Amino acid sequence: MTSFLSRRRFLLSSAGGLLATTALAARAPLVAQQLGDGLEWIRGAGANLVVLKGPEGLVFADGGLAAHAGDVLSLAQKRLGEKRAAALLNSHWHREHTGLNERLGALGVKIIAHENTRLWLSTTVRYEPDGPPFLPLQKEGRPNLTTWRDGQLVAGDETLQYGYLSQAHTDGDLYVHFTKSDVLVTGGVVAGNGWPTADWVTGGWINGTVAGYQALINRCTEQTRVVSAHGDRLMTKADLQAEHQILAKLAGDLSKMMRSGYGPEDVLAANPAKDFIVQMGDPTRFLTESFRSMWPRMAPDA
Repeated sequence: MTSFLSRRRFLLSSAGGLLATTALAARAPLVAQQLGDGLEWIRGAGANLVVLKGPEGLVFADGGLAAHAGDVLSLAQKRLGEKRAAALLNSHWHREHTGLNERLGALGVKIIAHENTRLWLSTTVRYEPDGPPFLPLQKEGRPNLTTWRDGQLVAGDETLQYGYLSQAHTDGDLYVHFTKSDVLVTGGVVAGNGWPTADWVTGGWINGTVAGYQALINRCTEQTRVVSAHGDRLMTKADLQAEHQILAKLAGDLSKMMRSGYGPEDVLAANPAKDFIVQMGDPTRFLTESFRSMWPRMAPDA
């Protein structure tokens, strides 16, 4: 028996580790760190998020898990001295990033996302026919201001520019760039604690991830502070460039393997990521998901 993930195990581990993340986040304390005047980075809610104090209220880039929504709001209000919420931006649909949606949406808060994110949050998502469902959010929790490409939100003297990262982690990824503070929120495209994942079931793929990294790099200066989906350190442009180089090489290797008739077990046996384990960790899941993400786009017709 090879170490290749079974179909059930793989599908349950998809969507950026939603189920595992939920269980782990239930035990994690929230930590806030100031990134600038009126700007806070909150960790421990299932995924990283950033919150800004604007003249009309708090503006959130992502929201953690719903189980932490009350604690996230309380912590943000305490740290920033503001009770009102003005806006919420969703980087994509995964539940560890959209946990504030229903609570803030019920208050009439503006929820900004890519249109595909709104669609995923409006339907039941299953990773296998009899697997656990991710049910639609209540109507008030779904994004109410969507984009296909990019846009911006002005909050006092800070401007949040957001843009589409096409078919990277999902098919609805947005970055959020706080331009005055030069803080870039990557959403799920950059994991920050190891290998990124391509949720191929909802439209992500490895080549899109590589392109997404390049788009993020293009947004950076040498001073940009990068907030990834997970992890407890701020990344830099140089960090993104180093990971992009690894991912681009492996995307090319996997493409060649697919064209040579490799299957997933063959890819894991060859382990083209073996030289990067020290930097990035165990590549099993990354290789499996990345290779499968190529099937709908590169595999020849049966």
